[in-house]
Amino acid sequence: MVRVLCLGYSVTELPGYVERANALAEAEGRPVTFLRSGWGGHSLPSIAALIDEILDALPCDRVLLELFTGNVRYFDGATMRAYLDDILAATARRDLPVAFLNLHQGGVDYAAEPVAGLLAEYRALYGIPYLDIAAPVAAAGAGDITYLLKDATHVTPAGADLYGTLVYSFLRAPPPGRAYIDRFRTLPGRFEALPLRALPGLTCGFALRRNGIPLDFLEIPEGTGVAVPLGCPRDVIGLLVTYGPQAGTLTVADPATGRAQALVAYDAFSYYTRSMFRSVTFPGARALTLAQSAERPDIALRKGAPDPGPRVGRVSHVVCRRRLGLAPRAARLLHRLRRGLCRVWLRVGLVRGA
Repeated sequence: MVRVLCLGYSVTELPGYVERANALAEAEGRPVTFLRSGWGGHSLPSIAALIDEILDALPCDRVLLELFTGNVRYFDGATMRAYLDDILAATARRDLPVAFLNLHQGGVDYAAEPVAGLLAEYRALYGIPYLDIAAPVAAAGAGDITYLLKDATHVTPAGADLYGTLVYSFLRAPPPGRAYIDRFRTLPGRFEALPLRALPGLTCGFALRRNGIPLDFLEIPEGTGVAVPLGCPRDVIGLLVTYGPQAGTLTVADPATGRAQALVAYDAFSYYTRSMFRSVTFPGARALTLAQSAERPDIALRKGAPDPGPRVGRVSHVVCRRRLGLAPRAARLLHRLRRGLCRVWLRVGLVRGA
């Protein structure tokens, strides 16, 4: 049985095209199954930080990367490519063929946005195929978009059938690309995601399974604080927290320096509980303290009534930037320089692949 991991954001997380693709495979009697790891509300930084854990938790034979319906267009081209480097390095180390999937997102000007050019670039330079559903859907007009999509991003039943059929047909032949693997296999990753359940003295009793992998969260009741030992000095750049009805303001601090950052883990969609990546910056931290405020956020929910109960903060991972040595830094620099040259040669027609 060939296992295809569909890794992406909310369209992948929610029921839709994955079920349709599996139904088509079953109807044809083909030995393929589509798995999912969907991260609604996330973007490239959290996928890049958690990619090793995702791939370890979900063994697969191929990967379909639906990475462009998050807020990726806030990143410049160099930043977007750097995150893709981290993700592709992890799949290459496991010898996994990959393909890209570009789905329609509301509010994007598909006549001017950069993702289509990036997909064409990665196909030309690295042999990574892609299925671009976004541009045809955008060109279909408002009537068809309403028929296929509930909110210009998430699918209706008709949209799920269309997306699933296209994905299934796309992955039947030829298979996802392998040519990229030699270019990325030795590329060092920049991030390390430390699960709090693996740190001494911490009990992570809140389980969340909606993202396709087990996430176990440390709970911090309102008015309390918890010390998180990190062992050696680490450059902390983020936390994986929950947004939800009981969430509020979580204060993160480095006890050695006294520096602190307050995170409001709550938004208009906090009528349900979901994981979110939040950026923080604590260079060289040996420990963190997490403290939960009793203050209730003054943010209106899209639906439902606010939870009047006590606030609870939750954290499952501390994300750190690895301190790369000279050789790993040189490898990443050489990779970027080579790609930059190949992009120039590609524009003038002097190269067909990197």
